[in-house]
Amino acid sequence: MPSRRHSLLDPHTAAFPPLEVRTVTLGLNAADLADRVLHKVCDGLYQRIIAMAGTFGSVCEAVAAEYGVPILQRRVCVTPLDRLSEGFGADDLVNIARTLDGAAAHVHVDQIAGYLARAAHGMSSSARQMIAALPVVLSQTERVQASVEAASSGSGISLEAVELLGYKLKETAEATANRQGIGAAKLSILANLPNEGPPISGVCTGDGWGDLVIHVSVSAMSAIRHAVDQRLQQSSRADMGVLASDIKAAAFQSVRIAELIGREIAQRIGAEFGRVDVSLAPTVRPGQTIAELLQRLGITKFGSPGTAAALMMLWGAMRTAGAFASISSAGHAAVLLPVLRDAGLVAATEAGSLAIEHLEHLATVGGLGLDLVPVAGDIDAGTLSALMADQLATAVVNHRPTVIRLVPVPGKSAGERVSFGRDLGDAVVLSVASAADSSFVQRGGRIPGFL
Repeated sequence: MPSRRHSLLDPHTAAFPPLEVRTVTLGLNAADLADRVLHKVCDGLYQRIIAMAGTFGSVCEAVAAEYGVPILQRRVCVTPLDRLSEGFGADDLVNIARTLDGAAAHVHVDQIAGYLARAAHGMSSSARQMIAALPVVLSQTERVQASVEAASSGSGISLEAVELLGYKLKETAEATANRQGIGAAKLSILANLPNEGPPISGVCTGDGWGDLVIHVSVSAMSAIRHAVDQRLQQSSRADMGVLASDIKAAAFQSVRIAELIGREIAQRIGAEFGRVDVSLAPTVRPGQTIAELLQRLGITKFGSPGTAAALMMLWGAMRTAGAFASISSAGHAAVLLPVLRDAGLVAATEAGSLAIEHLEHLATVGGLGLDLVPVAGDIDAGTLSALMADQLATAVVNHRPTVIRLVPVPGKSAGERVSFGRDLGDAVVLSVASAADSSFVQRGGRIPGFL
């Protein structure tokens, strides 16, 4: 007879729908490894990761098998390198990034974060060097995820950082042209970097945490779809208020189980438990896309009128459910719209109902930003910077975390298909309405924030 633990979480029972934990992230403090000698920093980082994350992968596998809940991605994040790399040049930073990449491979994790530069208040020499090294770092590593915080609601937008990032993003794509510019997909431009935990790719554990901490991110997609399907089978004319209540209950259930899994992993490796983050994101199961979920709610074409209202309802339901389900809820639920990971969004771009302008608008009602959006390879750096600035402005005004991952695809034009293989899938290159006048961003300085 199966144990109570197995029966409660069995994805094949009617008690609970199929569920995947999106990510389990191990936050690792390395602040004490700062040194002016490069090989000491590299050796210290490598040994620290091996020692403290050595069993992380196997523990995740064991807990996932025991509970019958797949863990889609395992990440390690270390203390932001801008605290460890003061005084190092671009070549030194590449060596540090390679060290992180090698350590991540050794402990069998999918991603490692920590290559983070903060430039929302202004550009330090360390941040400038880190940004300058991005094309080489992201073309010569596999698991390293880089990020730059270029804006915050308190400080505003650093146009100097945004301008430089436009050039470096394009260089990164060109440096990985043999792989469709995939290096650019590993660079996150951020606003309002959250301190509670790392819910998005490339974000490090914030200040105030211990030496070892586990964070969990879960997509409530499967649970919400299951709840909506059940309600519509009972009453095909169920109103949106009834559906919103069902969605809250499903998201609540997802958070509770994800936290249970995260705490179990933390206990087994001797870490503290940090945050559980709930989002609405596409999953690996067939039919689990944002577009298909909205079709059940009555939005026949994703991006058509009504899409923003439907996403707002989903976002609000998840935020409420997360806060009620756990005192460890991260508190910034989001609807993730990664074009390169969602077949439904790809179909909407092909049908013409979804464009960059729609994605920018949806970021104001729960979206996390322009996430994994493929654009033409010949796009100029100034236009990339202007796209970033627009999205950062939305984040500053709304006081919400935002991530921007634009992927210029070398040799591809708007409307052409591009394939990134198993990790990201296929997509259609989106068009940008018109080239931006780069003189706006080139003025530099800082656009003031909104306190």
